Amino acid sequence: MKERGIKKWLAYKSLSEQEKYLENMQREKSKIAKPLISENKAEEINSLLTSYHGEMVAIRFFHDGFIKESRGVITRIDTFYNFIKISDISISMSSIVDVYDC
Repeated sequence: MKERGIKKWLAYKSLSEQEKYLENMQREKSKIAKPLISENKAEEINSLLTSYHGEMVAIRFFHDGFIKESRGVITRIDTFYNFIKISDISISMSSIVDVYDC
């Protein structure tokens, strides 16, 4: 017999505590593992960042089980602490999945 999973509990969303718990369960279930990037992709990201001159870019990065994207102008590239600052968001260089021009 096929299990219905989380669907069978959706009818019990009558209490606010249950609703928060079920939403949290769905969020946790939709998380993914950190993607690995190829060496070619890492070189491509590195070359784009080393030749960066203030143009608009989009950065896709892994955060808390999800792939997120931030667009804007990079305000700081810190190689000592390994982070990039874009649109008031600090992104660790180890979590970057892709960088491309907009």
